[in-house]
Amino acid sequence: MSIWIQILTAALGSIGFALLYRLRPEHLPLAAVGGAITWGVYLLVLKYTENIFAAALIATVLCTFYAEILSKLQKTPATVLLIPSVIPLIPGSALYYTMSSLVQRDLIQAWYFARLTIQYALAIALGISLVWTIWAVLFQRKNQQRDN
Repeated sequence: MSIWIQILTAALGSIGFALLYRLRPEHLPLAAVGGAITWGVYLLVLKYTENIFAAALIATVLCTFYAEILSKLQKTPATVLLIPSVIPLIPGSALYYTMSSLVQRDLIQAWYFARLTIQYALAIALGISLVWTIWAVLFQRKNQQRDN
């Protein structure tokens, strides 16, 4: 039951950020589904690998493909759907605990949470970069074939 609550709150969190950034009403359900899928994939991969970096990377890759595909169908920029969908992966608590540990001068705890924050951030950046690179190569080839 806890997993379903987490997935539901991820969807609601994605809707919250979509509303904050004034996403069009017709895109709100897509943002919610994207957030739910992203967090669900993250939890699934984390369960089997117990590796935060791998879980965040795979979830980000799927989230970015989701945003790219739907952006073509909805005729909207991919970032419109990507940003709310990736929000559940943002390492807010890890960053908070890093800063809190630093203020308390607990450097061991600060380093632990800083490493978690860095792993999340790198996985998100790498996942988005990989998909955008693959996507650009695929569509450049498609456009080149069409032009010839």
